[in-house]
Amino acid sequence: MTTNDMIDKLFDTAQALPEHTQAAAHWATGNAWWIATLALLGVLLTQALRHLVTRRMLQQGRLAFEVLPTNGFDPGLEDVLRFAKQIAQAQRSVSRWAFTPARGTAMRVRLLSTGGPLTLHLEGPARAASVLRHQGYAQCELRAVGAQASRTEPPRIRLGAAAAGPAAA
Repeated sequence: MTTNDMIDKLFDTAQALPEHTQAAAHWATGNAWWIATLALLGVLLTQALRHLVTRRMLQQGRLAFEVLPTNGFDPGLEDVLRFAKQIAQAQRSVSRWAFTPARGTAMRVRLLSTGGPLTLHLEGPARAASVLRHQGYAQCELRAVGAQASRTEPPRIRLGAAAAGPAAA
């Protein structure tokens, strides 16, 4: 096959393209309900699979770690950014593909102080344990926290007259 033959074949294909496009459009309008049904079925199957993956990831459990600073703890901006990058990598290590839902792979960072020094709680999926265990700050101690200790009550914030209590009424 020569170059001229290939160019002639390309031109013939290009000239037949409108006919093929018209035939495809005619088929699509004649079978639109099949296309819509298959599209709806695909969306429903995708959502069901996503729901199952989320449930499985949430059932696997979550791990919590407590970061306790020493007296001389004073991180620089570079240390804080490196620590934030480690947390972001922990979430990425759990969700290896785009289909994994964010709800099942979310990392939670809490600053807590219950009658003592300020502590940082890191919580994430069990699959990210190796990344979460990695020491983030040089002058901090990392401790594993039990499941009961990581579930604290959310703070109650009262605004206005309710904040003053019964004495204000």
